[in-house]
Amino acid sequence: VTRGAVGRNDPFDGRGCKGNQVRIKQIDIKNYRLFKDVTFSGLQRLVVVIGANGTGKSTLFDVLSFLQDALNHGVEIAVSWRGGFRNLVSRGQNGPIKVEITFGERTGRQATYMLSVGLDESAGTVVDREVLRYRRGQYGKPWRFVDFRRGSGKAITNEAEWDRTGVQPEWTEYTLTSPNVLAITALGQLERFRVAAQLRRLIESWRISGLHMSEARSGVEAWFAEHDSMPHPLLAVEGPESRLYPDRLRELSEEYRLYARNGGQVFISTYSPDFLDGVDLDEVHWLVKDEGFSVAHAAGESQLLRELIKHGDSLGALWKQGLLGRRVPL
Repeated sequence: VTRGAVGRNDPFDGRGCKGNQVRIKQIDIKNYRLFKDVTFSGLQRLVVVIGANGTGKSTLFDVLSFLQDALNHGVEIAVSWRGGFRNLVSRGQNGPIKVEITFGERTGRQATYMLSVGLDESAGTVVDREVLRYRRGQYGKPWRFVDFRRGSGKAITNEAEWDRTGVQPEWTEYTLTSPNVLAITALGQLERFRVAAQLRRLIESWRISGLHMSEARSGVEAWFAEHDSMPHPLLAVEGPESRLYPDRLRELSEEYRLYARNGGQVFISTYSPDFLDGVDLDEVHWLVKDEGFSVAHAAGESQLLRELIKHGDSLGALWKQGLLGRRVPL
């Protein structure tokens, strides 16, 4: 870690050497609409989500958008924009709504941000708990840089020394102006809370869009040209196949992959077998419903699918045959 400034090896800095930038490695979601208890693990730089209508593809994108809205406007407004807490929490549940995102680098350094949102009878929608922790290696002991509950908590004040052997964390207690404000919003405005500031910048820079790539080919090229020079560590697009010729979809998937290789991470939801033919098995996750709630599966965990791909089957063909998207993976 570069002390005193945002450096190339800082935990949430996406500007490091290509192939080693931070990416989302795992998302755990509880009590958020269809996601009563869902984990998306083993996420690659290109993440492709498939599933039938109503299985939760748009919900995943909304979870990412919710984090961004909560950061910028507070959890009360973010929840109200989604119809209120009772409408947002999973059916039959009282909450809290919990989102935990694990970020990591290829070298193994890993950070986790957890946000838990609840409903208080007197204060309304509040941050039940917010924790930011970071560890140097895959098995290193994590430091909790931020730990807040309902508007008050503590943050590490000697984080610049965290990588020195034998150094212990030094905490200072703080009180926020409201229990529905995120600590990383407040602390992230101060550069001395470097980890919180970097996480704030990272989430603010996400581009989460319901964009349907309905433009002509020249429009697609212009769109990518615009964003190639912009710092969007995360790009999320729903239904990119809309109104594009099928023979252009594999090329489109390669452009998304190039965007990811240049330092970003791309989340795509799609129905298109032709688009799937342009991606890898490990990049695909599918959603199904089980007893009214979504369940996520990683296609790469299926040995049978690996064998079928190895012997010449395409992902698009497997999707059309119903071998992808099954309730019980093969």
